[in-house]
Amino acid sequence: MKTVDIEKLNRDNFRAMMNALSMPGTIEKVEPLFDSHLLAMANTLLYSEVSFHYEGKEEFELIEAITNSKKVEAQDADYVFSDQINDYLFNKGKVGTSKDPEFSTTFIFKCKNFKGQKVRLSGPGIENQVEVTLPVDKSFIDFFNEKNSYYPMGNEVFFLNKDSEIIGITRTTKVEII
Repeated sequence: MKTVDIEKLNRDNFRAMMNALSMPGTIEKVEPLFDSHLLAMANTLLYSEVSFHYEGKEEFELIEAITNSKKVEAQDADYVFSDQINDYLFNKGKVGTSKDPEFSTTFIFKCKNFKGQKVRLSGPGIENQVEVTLPVDKSFIDFFNEKNSYYPMGNEVFFLNKDSEIIGITRTTKVEII
């Protein structure tokens, strides 16, 4: 039986996630836990002081038991995980307050690939601007821009494709449809 150093896996996946957020539009790779990349990200991010919401078919009960995090409704969650990109779910997430912007929701959406809406990203972590495709439609971009228009309030979003690659966009990222 192959053993897994979960602490090392969490460190490596955390580094990949932070690289994806610090350089929006770049593609990073995460390593699986229990044959799931989504569960690996959840295990990296969740701990007893945070809450989560999950919509999908993976066995989140194991991650819930390991991390001792609290399962709550989407509008109250610190982290929202979903097996598909969902505008309605995204719109329900917390944006924090101007005094406490850290009380916002981070979203992790699974997707088949990164094909979709061609966008131009600019902001911190991006030299000038970068053009990428994101697996979203215009309404998602509109929600994203609206929710993140009152900095420091807003949301971070990860897109996780079937090849275990992630793209992250932050509350400081300006997203323009091309």
